Amino acid sequence: MTTQEKIAAPSSAVTASTRKHRKRRSLIPRRVRRLLKALPWQLIVIVLILALVVPSAAVAVLAADSYARVRETLASLERVLTTLNSRSFTELTENDFERLQASVNNLSAALQRAQQQTALLRLAASAIGDVQTLLTGLDAAQSMSNAAQNMLEGLRPILILLARSQNPEALLAQERIEERLIELLRAAQGRFETAKAQLQAAQERIQSINLVPPNLLSDYRQLVRYHSLLDRANRILLGLPAFIAEAFAVESPKNYLILSQNNDELRPSGGYISTYGWLRLRQFRIIDYDYNGTSRFSPNPPPDELASTLEVPSWWFKSTIPIMAAWSGSWYADFPSTARMAIWYYEQGENPRSPIDAVIALDLTGFQMLLEALGDVKLADGRTVSAETFRQVIYGVRANNQLEHKDFLAQVYRQILSKWQTLSADRGIALLTAAIRAFEQKHLMLYFTNPEVQMTADLLGWTGRQADGTADYLMVVDTNMGNKSNSSVVRSLSYSATIQADRSLKSRAVLDYDYSAELAANDPAVAPEHYGSQKDYFSLMQLYVPVGSQLMRAANLQSPVAVDPQTRHTIFATGFVVPFDEQIRLEFEYTVPDAVQEYGLYRRYQLLLQKQPGTRVERANVQITLPAGSRVVSVTPTPLDIFLLDAPIVEFRLSMLTDQQIEILFESAAQ
Repeated sequence: MTTQEKIAAPSSAVTASTRKHRKRRSLIPRRVRRLLKALPWQLIVIVLILALVVPSAAVAVLAADSYARVRETLASLERVLTTLNSRSFTELTENDFERLQASVNNLSAALQRAQQQTALLRLAASAIGDVQTLLTGLDAAQSMSNAAQNMLEGLRPILILLARSQNPEALLAQERIEERLIELLRAAQGRFETAKAQLQAAQERIQSINLVPPNLLSDYRQLVRYHSLLDRANRILLGLPAFIAEAFAVESPKNYLILSQNNDELRPSGGYISTYGWLRLRQFRIIDYDYNGTSRFSPNPPPDELASTLEVPSWWFKSTIPIMAAWSGSWYADFPSTARMAIWYYEQGENPRSPIDAVIALDLTGFQMLLEALGDVKLADGRTVSAETFRQVIYGVRANNQLEHKDFLAQVYRQILSKWQTLSADRGIALLTAAIRAFEQKHLMLYFTNPEVQMTADLLGWTGRQADGTADYLMVVDTNMGNKSNSSVVRSLSYSATIQADRSLKSRAVLDYDYSAELAANDPAVAPEHYGSQKDYFSLMQLYVPVGSQLMRAANLQSPVAVDPQTRHTIFATGFVVPFDEQIRLEFEYTVPDAVQEYGLYRRYQLLLQKQPGTRVERANVQITLPAGSRVVSVTPTPLDIFLLDAPIVEFRLSMLTDQQIEILFESAAQ
């Protein structure tokens, strides 16, 4: 029986209070501090701590004395956690790490004592289901504790190096710190590999649990969740040496292709590529770069006859220049697929700095986030650009000359690349904070041609990858077909699903589009010089639903629906127009097969709502109706309401700044 077939329930997280600490001047080079800010160091250490907390309830049942000792050592760990939460990683001292190490070791010892005190109980455990479950959970927690210790031991010299580098008397030459950091990560791989094996052992023990009694739901759920988080953290640590070496060109120069996406003109995986650039990196430094506007011959296109090799879907719009579909006409909602096609176009055109090692995509919203951190950028012609004035300035330039506007954007990007290399420490930290927020909201995305490095970037959540349409799944994707009005077109989603007795769904997705004149009045992109004769909003919409879904009914549509059953999703595609200062509503009713999982004595419903890259804030209202007579066991995240009519109904109000996942565990009357 798999982990997913067990029963479980969530538990509340414990938050620690924070303390203020006086800042010290750090001697770590700026580029290293920026790198460290981008990596999930605090997340990793916090996850290690949380993973050790799991078995406390089991110990309480089995041995009160053991439980008291575990609670005592846990209190020490929580004090360390308070320190970690209240400081930047680069402010931690060697003494802080020693305290952390000692606390983890003490908790691990308490777990070992608990195992020893329950040794006799194990003789009869097989005859007592609850006891067997507790003991197996305790063993799994001990394996996780051992893995956590190995991860900390692997991190220990790295953390100490960085802590000592803040000391004015540090012996290590500053220019060698980044190289030494990678050396230590590589040296620690043996520890992380051992942790990997211990986490696998913990996973096997968790999977050996057949059924979990209701009184242990919370502990079991914690065990599964923290194992997942700990495993993810360890996989990141295993991939970090290769990721840093590749991303920052430590061993050999690397060529990046930069795609500047205009998300005022949405495309499936971001926005129209209005400008592009390239940069060459070597050992953490930009050694060369250039930026240009997109046109029919910029970048150099591949031979026209290669257009026949593109597998363009039949429902996608027909370009007057078919080969351009590979550059600025991608139909993929999955950014890695769009990036691979852009690399193909660029390299087949024999453009500068081919072959390409990686792709960076940045849209206007992400650009504004970075400008907030960078501060004002002064251009060679004397103009100043800030986060507040950026869109007004670029559309003002575009109104005078569309070709000049692309040159102007290229000039801005060049100036930013130049300024990035001379940032102060405070600005560098602010820039990376803004970049991480842009990554989370899919306004900034990465793609690496190296599969191993790409996997680590994906674990970090920086790739804009589209998930498979398993269980229940929904992603709404718009393609603006003619103007730059997406900042003024408000899209909202209402989704309802009724769970059937056979575990299938009857689903209904309602999309509302509001193109308000009041909102557009303050939008510099909605002006005659930008929309020409096409002021209305024309879109080709794709609705991604689970594999095997069947469209039963569609309402208020303006054109036929193309149903495209693919291996990872089923797509409903249709075109429509939203007249200026009007609203429209589109409705889709469909069935989803086998969307609810058996989960031990219970059933589990999961829904993943994925955000389209480039979109700003989008509202989503979700209503899930359970079978009549069902009882709700647990819900994640906290719902707006749960009420009972003929059957339990769970409601959510979500803000789609990022992907959102819903999980409902319930007991069916038929079980």
